[in-house]
Amino acid sequence: MSETSSPLDLSALERRRAYSAIFVGVAVSTTGFLASNTVNSLIAEDLTGSASWSGVPAAASVLGTAVGATALAAVVRRLGPRTGLMIGYAVASAAITAAAYAILARNFTLFVAALFVFGVGYGSNRLARYVAADLYPVSERGTMIGWIVWASTIGAVAGPALLAPSRELAEWIAVNGMIGPYLVCILATVLSGAAMLAAPRRLDDRLPVSVSAAGVPATSLWTLLQQTPVTIALVSMVSGQFVMVLLMTMTPVHIRHEGHGLGAIGLVISAHTLGMFALSPITGRLSDRLGRLPLLVGGVAVLVVVCLAGVLAAWQSSYALTLVALLLLGIGWNLGFVGGSALLTDSVTPRERSRVQGFGDSLIWGGGAIASLASGWMLERTGFAVLSLIGAVLALAPLVPLWRLRAAKPA
Repeated sequence: MSETSSPLDLSALERRRAYSAIFVGVAVSTTGFLASNTVNSLIAEDLTGSASWSGVPAAASVLGTAVGATALAAVVRRLGPRTGLMIGYAVASAAITAAAYAILARNFTLFVAALFVFGVGYGSNRLARYVAADLYPVSERGTMIGWIVWASTIGAVAGPALLAPSRELAEWIAVNGMIGPYLVCILATVLSGAAMLAAPRRLDDRLPVSVSAAGVPATSLWTLLQQTPVTIALVSMVSGQFVMVLLMTMTPVHIRHEGHGLGAIGLVISAHTLGMFALSPITGRLSDRLGRLPLLVGGVAVLVVVCLAGVLAAWQSSYALTLVALLLLGIGWNLGFVGGSALLTDSVTPRERSRVQGFGDSLIWGGGAIASLASGWMLERTGFAVLSLIGAVLALAPLVPLWRLRAAKPA
C-alpha cells in the first residue's frame, strides 16, 4: 500500500480551494461533453449516410482520451496538476470548435480528427479524480473520488437537457441546429480551464522524493502492473468502460431506429449518466467503509443483469425497459470505476502513482475507443440484442483476477 499522507503540504483552506476548482472543472466540462457526445453518432450517420460509421466519432474521442491520459499525466508530473489540467481544457476547447466547423463544412474526416484532439484535451476531466485523491489520506480517498465523479451528475442533467435549447439557439443564429450542442461544449471547456485558475498555485509544487527513495531506480511499469491489486483495479475499470461504451454509444441510434425523437434520446442518456454519477458519494463512502473489492464484485453483478435486460428490451422493442437498463448500466459502471480508481491509487506509492494512473486511463479509454468503433458495425449487422449479450459476457472479466487473488490466499 502507498503512504497515507498527502503529497503536498497544503493548508486546509488551500486544499478546499484546490478540491473545489477540480470539482467545478469536472462538473462544467462534463456538461459540455455530454451535450456534444450525445449527438456524435447521429451526426456521423447524417454525414455518411450509414449507421456503420456512427461509432467512429465516439471512438476517435475516446481514443484521444486514451492518448491524452498518458500525455497529460506526464504534463502533470512535469508542470503540476493545476497547469496540466488547464492545458488539457484549453486543447479541448480549441478542438471542439474545429468539430463544429467540420459539421458546417460537412467534412466527416475533419469532424473525426477534431474529436480525437478533443479527447486528448478532455483527459483533464478524466485525470481530475486522481489529482483530487492525492490531496487526501487513504481513509478518505474513496469518498473524495466519489464526490469528483458525482460532479459529473451536474453534466448528466444539464448536458442532454441542453440539446433542444442549444439546437434552437443555433437555428436562431442561422446555422445547422446540430451545432448547438457543440457551442455548449466550447463554452463549458473554456469555463473549466478558468476554474482551475482558482486553485492555489502551490498545487503545482512538485512531490519531493523521499530520502529512502533517493537514488533508487523507479519500479518498472510492467512490474507494477503485475501486482494483483493493480491488475484487479485495471481489469475492473477497463471491462466496465468497454461494456458501458459498447451499449451507450449505440443506444441513441437504436432508439431512433425504433421511431423515437431527440427528446426521448436525451431522456435515456440523462438517466444513464445519472446512474453513472449520482450515487458516487455513496459508493465512494462504501469503498472506504467496506473495502474496494466488494464494490468491484457488485459492479460485475449489476452489469451482467443490465446487459441481459438490454437483450429483453430489444426483443420487446420496449423504450421503458431500455430507459431502466441504461440507468442501471450507469450504476454498474460506477461501482467498478469508483472502486477501481480508489484501489489503483492505494496500490502504488506517490512516486509511481501518476505513471500507473496515466497508463491505466489509457487502457480504460483505449478499450472504450475499441468498443465505440465496433459498436456501430455490430449494431448494423447483429442488432442491439446481440450487442447486449456480448456485453454480459465481457462484464465477467474482473472475476478472473479476483479468483486468482482468492486462490493465492492461504487457507
